[in-house]
Amino acid sequence: MNIGIIGYGKMGKDIFSLFFDKLPDAVFTVLEIADAEKNTAAVVKTLDKSLKRKKITQEQYDFKKTSFRFTDNVNDLKDCDIVIEAIFENIQAKQDIFGKLGAVVSENCLLLSNTSSLGISEVFKDIPHIERCFGLHFFYPVKLTGFVELNILPETSQEAIDRAKALVTAGGKKPVVFSGQYHIYLNQLLSCMVAHAIYMQKSAGVSVKEMSAALSPLFPVAGPFDVLDSVGLGLMGGNIENFRIERNKKLLTFGNEKMQEWIKSGCPTATLGFLDYMAENETDTGNDCGNAQLDMAAFVLNEAVNALEECGGDTETVFEAITDTLGLAEKPSYYCEKFGTEALFAALEKYAAETGFETYIHKDKSVWEKYFG
Repeated sequence: MNIGIIGYGKMGKDIFSLFFDKLPDAVFTVLEIADAEKNTAAVVKTLDKSLKRKKITQEQYDFKKTSFRFTDNVNDLKDCDIVIEAIFENIQAKQDIFGKLGAVVSENCLLLSNTSSLGISEVFKDIPHIERCFGLHFFYPVKLTGFVELNILPETSQEAIDRAKALVTAGGKKPVVFSGQYHIYLNQLLSCMVAHAIYMQKSAGVSVKEMSAALSPLFPVAGPFDVLDSVGLGLMGGNIENFRIERNKKLLTFGNEKMQEWIKSGCPTATLGFLDYMAENETDTGNDCGNAQLDMAAFVLNEAVNALEECGGDTETVFEAITDTLGLAEKPSYYCEKFGTEALFAALEKYAAETGFETYIHKDKSVWEKYFG
């Protein structure tokens, strides 16, 4: 298999490294405008260490050392079977590079974009043989996340989907397929979770620290406000227009407006600035937020049901992807059994009445039973 990677920033480098390690017989062409010698030397140095530590054989070392190249010439990707684009988030730049690729590669070459925010159909506008084009969204850091989104177009062929699934699986990840307004769904879900946590904090009249502590049993590694801290207000509070699920727009707008208020009050926009700022500028209230776990679980389960009803997909795979993306301690089905649908529905109805946000409107109990038993 001949794999092309376009861009060698943090995402492109991680994607290359994943498949370079996992696919013993693949060859790679990396399109990068600078530092070809430096990047080549770094890959060889890593191979030298792997050989020394006996992680690979001499035969594997000899093959891998000649199985990749860095280039600044798009024509060098002409023999690729699959090309994954991982450049910066600019629609014109992506359209330009795929326009050039479409004239170079064969009609059977998969053209895949790792975009995390842009419209997939716009990225591939006017590209010939659109049936082989779609989004292949990896999460960062690539090696520590379990899922890869296939954000397919109406024209995407089943053969192309199957080939991409096989590639993702060979890389040790699980593919999860989304379409239409659910493109880049797991990012949308993460942003909605943060916005819901912000509303919960405001509604309870507690500090960020208090709400984080109340939610910690659900999120043993990193809760919603930890996610906000690690991403940064500048990025998390950016343009939400690329999030396309209509029923979540009001919740996302609320979260965005609150983040803009924090920025205006002096909160840093960069990563790892939010929690320190809040610790310095908030005082714990001692107010009750004992229903926090129930209220967050209600949001997550409702979102899972709505997603499955509107977009489809394998239930267990979607549940696993949601659990992995949000960092939940247990799968959604566990929380349905723990809290019960009556309590979960009551929590959702309370938030729907308070806010008028469509996010909190739930399906009938019979629909929930279809997914949770």
